[in-house]
Amino acid sequence: MSRTSSRRRCLASSVVLAVVALAGCTSGDGRTDGAGSSPAAQALPDLTDCPAPTGAPATGEQTLPVLSLPCLDGEGGALTLGEAPGVPLVLNLWATWCTSCRDELPLFSQLYGATDRAELLVAGVVTRDGAGLAAEFVTDLGIDFPSGLDENGDLYVDQGLRGLPGTFFVNADGSIAHAELAPITSYEDLLALLQEHLGVSV
Repeated sequence: MSRTSSRRRCLASSVVLAVVALAGCTSGDGRTDGAGSSPAAQALPDLTDCPAPTGAPATGEQTLPVLSLPCLDGEGGALTLGEAPGVPLVLNLWATWCTSCRDELPLFSQLYGATDRAELLVAGVVTRDGAGLAAEFVTDLGIDFPSGLDENGDLYVDQGLRGLPGTFFVNADGSIAHAELAPITSYEDLLALLQEHLGVSV
């Protein structure tokens, strides 16, 4: 075999490996074993309970699908979507396999700590991921806002997403005001989106 052929074969292998690595970040197929692999992964974080369902159906031209997702706090509650939350809602889709989520999640945690739940709800949806690794992930980052577990990615599929993160700004009546499908890179940008699409100032 010539040196040229060998180099071409090595280059082709490198390209394939790079494409596979990128696909794991954008396809949303990074589902993992919900049990985790270490004792730390078994322990659920000290997350706030998910918001109680209102029972009022969402109205508007575009709404979230009706879903009841197990709350990541492990207390047996659920994050209910597709209803009228009664107050504006910021809903962030994230996963442990999403690199940008590690930088973005603390911004939502900061927003959660700065607002009253009677005026604004902040919640997350763990997407195509397992409870064990998700719990370990938020514990490591110090994230405390509530999240529901969507292991099958039902919301992700329903909204036609192609990657994570994704953030939905939802009106009090349950209608979607805006879907931000690019990473939010600063707290100031998050506050600007909140003001622009939900009319909420923090």
